[in-house]
Amino acid sequence: MASMLDLIKTRRSIRKFENREVEKDKLEAILKGALTAPSSRGKRSWNLVVVTEKEKLNQLSKCREMGSGFLANVPVGLVVVGDPTLCDVWVEDGSISATLLLLEVHGQGL
Repeated sequence: MASMLDLIKTRRSIRKFENREVEKDKLEAILKGALTAPSSRGKRSWNLVVVTEKEKLNQLSKCREMGSGFLANVPVGLVVVGDPTLCDVWVEDGSISATLLLLEVHGQGL
């Protein structure tokens, strides 16, 4: 098992993906990792959404002019959704969760 520092140093942004399903045990580990993220005042002002439907992934790929197109070709999308009504630092809380999610994805070899 890689150390946290190794994961941080070796994680890379990936834009091309294999066309295969993500194993259920790996997906569960990724979600559990993200759910361990701390949040301001324990508010958990974010939710995780797992998207596997191709049409929804295609729609998500068009949500920004640049930077989201790769979503059209992924087998599963993990979306961190913030709720500004719960906490004034929902962006920061969601970002911490997303960071842990990305490190767990890398740790799972995906």
